[in-house]
Amino acid sequence: MIAGDVYVLGNDNKPVVLLPKFSCHSLRHTFTTRLCESGINIKVIQSVLGHSDISTTLDIYADVTKDLKKAEMQSFEDFMKKKDA
Repeated sequence: MIAGDVYVLGNDNKPVVLLPKFSCHSLRHTFTTRLCESGINIKVIQSVLGHSDISTTLDIYADVTKDLKKAEMQSFEDFMKKKDA
């Protein structure tokens, strides 16, 4: 068992992690990443997070997930196909 995790008893009365330990900072990273994934303008995200420097938002908080990368590359591919048509 890890200190800070929230446990419940499973069917065999062994502890099962219900909620792992996390920080508010982790939630901030996740929130920023989800905003990026939803297509919110990065300047809006910067403002919401209260960063005076856009590099803080981009370099520290905005993570790129595999799903986001795949979706963006698909959008680019669709764009290029329209250009060729």
